[in-house]
Amino acid sequence: MGQAYHAGALAALEHDLGWDPRTAEVVVGSSAGSLTGTALRLGVPASDLAAWAVEAPLSPEGAPVLDAFGDEPPDLPPFDARSLLRRWRLPARSLVVRTARRPWAFRPAVAALTLLPAGNVDITQHADVLGEVVPDVWPEGLWICAARRRDGRRVVFGREGSPEAPLARAVAASCAIPGYFAPVPIGGVTYFDGGVHSPTNADVLVRAELDLVVVLSPMSAAHGRALSADAAMRWSAHIRLEREVRRLRAAGTEVVRIEPGRRALAAMGINAMADDRAERVVQAAFLDTGHHVSRGHAAERLAALATRPSRRRPAA
Repeated sequence: MGQAYHAGALAALEHDLGWDPRTAEVVVGSSAGSLTGTALRLGVPASDLAAWAVEAPLSPEGAPVLDAFGDEPPDLPPFDARSLLRRWRLPARSLVVRTARRPWAFRPAVAALTLLPAGNVDITQHADVLGEVVPDVWPEGLWICAARRRDGRRVVFGREGSPEAPLARAVAASCAIPGYFAPVPIGGVTYFDGGVHSPTNADVLVRAELDLVVVLSPMSAAHGRALSADAAMRWSAHIRLEREVRRLRAAGTEVVRIEPGRRALAAMGINAMADDRAERVVQAAFLDTGHHVSRGHAAERLAALATRPSRRRPAA
């Protein structure tokens, strides 16, 4: 559902504003966003992301990449709650030490996810298709967020100073939901879903000195309000995003955030892995985003993307 939301929202920015998200200076992706961001960096237009989600014809630009993923979503087994009854891990020494040194930064939910038994589903066999499309190539300006399994610490693959990783493995790690997918080994260290640290990870751009950051946040809710069973999770993601936005603005960066409204939330439902409602989600995200960008400061900031040249391009 996250990928479908990204596709609809980005397609609206492309259609309504004439802005091509592929021209962003930096693209940051977490979890489903790592797939979307990678596709953009490999030359796939936002319109093709939406077309692929609803099984519509693709353009000559996007077809070579998206066709490599196939027409059908991967056949993944349902989550078995009994897997959580297996032996949980003890806290890693690095987690204990970091908590002792900075107790104010301790996040119980993140710590708990590092203790979960490893999932049984190997996500790498589904993500390794990327290696067939662009073998041994890391696209410029692509940052993929994952979390170290041993202590939940965020790692930003593709950013200077971060560990080196094959593109397919970094995407797999960023999407490896704890307790369901097996952690992904890279360079002797295991990683899982970047959403463990944050669903958006927008604050990795604080020191990037960008003019504008556009944040798409499918896991939260506009104004933090949702009436569904996952309302608490969406409120928490919204509050996390609020903190990241404040950090970016304190650094002098303009921010436009796009979060699901009531129409998109109804289309998405509570099963983030559902594969039978992509068309509804793309349409709802397209309409919600179009409505959002047509009003107030967001419209002015986003319109500048397509109409005014800049020394520094914005980040998406």
